[in-house]
Amino acid sequence: MSVVAANLSRYKFRVGDSVDFFQLFSIKKEFLLDLNELKLKQKILLKKTHPDLFVNSTAVEKNVASEFATLVNKAFGVLKDPLTRGEHLCSILGLQFDMEKIKFTNINVLEKQFEIRSELDEIKKNPSSKKSSLVERFGKELETNINQMLLKIDKSFKGLDLKDNDSTNSLKEQLANLAFLIKVRYELGEVKRSEV
Repeated sequence: MSVVAANLSRYKFRVGDSVDFFQLFSIKKEFLLDLNELKLKQKILLKKTHPDLFVNSTAVEKNVASEFATLVNKAFGVLKDPLTRGEHLCSILGLQFDMEKIKFTNINVLEKQFEIRSELDEIKKNPSSKKSSLVERFGKELETNINQMLLKIDKSFKGLDLKDNDSTNSLKEQLANLAFLIKVRYELGEVKRSEV
């Protein structure tokens, strides 16, 4: 058995298979992660496949190492972002859904989204010199909303009952609401960039 095969054999995957990225990084399957720990785990995994280690290796070994490095980077990209991390966790748990097709059943969530959207639209239209302070205040409120949603989603994952439709539907709605808030954050960033 080659050094590459021995080194990478403990990772039971084939490219194209569905891979549990939490298992790949040897971290707990939790929604809230320590991103510094995640980055450290990525570095450790990538060191195992650094090209300098494979100078005298066969083409097959180099290819395996390259595919593994690609997988590690893909996994890092998924896990570092809370939305894709949530979708990945759902996938591992067998919860498949289309984020775009989620129908909100909680009227309070819909009203809050309308309020946020309206406020952002007003800021976009505002030509006054106070626009930057409005953007700053709105941005802080938005970050507070996002952080509260992250905590709520984490709590939902921890208490998730896969046999209870209310539990799974609530989690799906929370993830869709997070997607909405992240989209608003992006749009607010565009407003900030247009100010410069």
